[in-house]
Amino acid sequence: MTALLIWPSLLLWHPTIEFMVESLTSEAVWMEHLQNIPAWDLPNEPILLIAPHPDDETLGAGGLIAAARLRGISVRVVAVTDGENAYPESDASQIDALRATRIQEQTSALSCLGVSSDNIIRFGLPDSALQTCQEELVHKLLSLVTVDTHVLAPWQFDFHPDHRACGMAAEEVARLKNARFTSYFFWTWHQGSPTQVRQLALRTFPLTASLVLAKAEALLCHESQLQRAAGDPILPEYLLAPARRSFETFLVA
Repeated sequence: MTALLIWPSLLLWHPTIEFMVESLTSEAVWMEHLQNIPAWDLPNEPILLIAPHPDDETLGAGGLIAAARLRGISVRVVAVTDGENAYPESDASQIDALRATRIQEQTSALSCLGVSSDNIIRFGLPDSALQTCQEELVHKLLSLVTVDTHVLAPWQFDFHPDHRACGMAAEEVARLKNARFTSYFFWTWHQGSPTQVRQLALRTFPLTASLVLAKAEALLCHESQLQRAAGDPILPEYLLAPARRSFETFLVA
């Protein structure tokens, strides 16, 4: 994740302001809405998962990644940014240090989910500025996708501008390559509402106890986002309820 600024029903990154995100919809309301969503099983196709920031892959689809690897399905993760601007008041040396930390955290987390470091593709695009790199992002992704690829990316309306940029670019590439495309969610659970997704073809992917545990262990690897010596972390405990569900939710195209 990286810092966001809430403004009535809009979620934007701001380079100088840090704040606590508050959920507009409770977890109980979401659980009531999602309990009747049809279940979905994972297609047996190689996965290319697009992660705007280190931790997005774990938060939105960690259980699915672990399940895919247990089934022998190939999973490659595109780390679009290194998440270096998570704390916008940082100076240059702190930004560089956080970049290195988050790269290692993501590598460790994906190892917990069964993805080796040589299956992580790092683009190194600027954190919190992906809307300025849309064409470059599409170009980079085109070389990684074939008709047999299952592309997973954040929902293109998932509030954070980096998530939106990744979702739009990935969907365009999947369309151009005639590849399967699936969207995952995170900020929607906090800044969206059931009304906004009611008409979508949502599906739930059930997680076994072992998959929930693997996802929890992966999440703990992202320590820089969960704890902070000075100030509030990006991911305080109260934002993690959606990541602890016994299922994950996807928009299946």
